[in-house]
Amino acid sequence: MTPEEVEAVLTEAGWFPGRDVGARLPGMLAFVTERFAEEGHPVEAFPAAGDFVREFGGLRLVIPGTPPDSVGFTPHWIYEESGEDVAELARNLGRRLFPVGYETFDGAMVLIDETGRFFLLHHTGPSYLGADPYEAVGRLLRGPLEDAWHHFV
Repeated sequence: MTPEEVEAVLTEAGWFPGRDVGARLPGMLAFVTERFAEEGHPVEAFPAAGDFVREFGGLRLVIPGTPPDSVGFTPHWIYEESGEDVAELARNLGRRLFPVGYETFDGAMVLIDETGRFFLLHHTGPSYLGADPYEAVGRLLRGPLEDAWHHFV
């Protein structure tokens, strides 16, 4: 997708330049940090994660196709052992990760690393989504997904 197409989808979902979730940000981040800590695999909301959630938090984008699907850009804990799976992927990448969203159909987690790259943690394995939010949104909506192992250390 072109940056203009991605921006149109984001705008339709409620995004606008300068968007800021403001006072909701700490609660959005705390939900994930507390739950992952309880699971024994703490995550930290490093600057790239906080910046992304501040601008895109709470948006829901429709993913075209059948069955109906969408991606929510709200930090979320998805399933038992989410923390363990995120920790394993972080070790393989050599970078900290933070969950910033999820797919509604099958519960795949959207993650950002501390350099601002995006990954999708799906039950079939992890995928690389891109180096910035626009590339990540484009791949989430239209593909193609790239195996994350190309980015392992």
